[in-house]
Amino acid sequence: MRSPVLLAAALTLPLLAACDDLGRNAAKIFPFLEKVDEDLAEPTVVCDPPFSSPTPRNGIVADIGCGSVVEGNNSTGSRVWGDSFYQTVFCTPQRNQYDNSPEDIYRLKVPSDYEAEVTLVSDCVDLDLVGVSWQERSIPGAEHRGAISQCDMDTSRKGGKLRLNAVGRDWYYLVGIDGKGGATGNYRLKVKCYTFR
Repeated sequence: MRSPVLLAAALTLPLLAACDDLGRNAAKIFPFLEKVDEDLAEPTVVCDPPFSSPTPRNGIVADIGCGSVVEGNNSTGSRVWGDSFYQTVFCTPQRNQYDNSPEDIYRLKVPSDYEAEVTLVSDCVDLDLVGVSWQERSIPGAEHRGAISQCDMDTSRKGGKLRLNAVGRDWYYLVGIDGKGGATGNYRLKVKCYTFR
């Protein structure tokens, strides 16, 4: 038999989710609600003032690796990727008006026989996470479709998570943060690595 508290919470969850403040207040009383619906969790990234991001060099904001934690704001990013690129290289079938948003692109080195768990937290605006397998120092475009062996994208609200791996040798990925419908805002990007062989 279910607990009356759990049953009451399950029945009121859809109502709470409709109102952010009400839902977040309920999650303070019933912390397990944050696990049921992440939108009820308190924001962990501040929205104002805007975080600063380094000026991209050749389109890349910075090199990152295992253990990296970076905070930034994609408003000063590049404008090299967008809906056409993401669809052409099979990142996502959706068109989310990415052309209207600049993207911050990081170069991630994953050590041989490790898997990198890349997590994006974007409480302020709807930013998405993309990982493109790419060994060059340049940034690929749609014309490089045949040379891109892997592209993964998480279009979840409030951030997302990707698992990117390297088998047999070190591997490089470009990790991008792009906004739906032109969205720009603060974010936090974390990289944790695990051996899987």
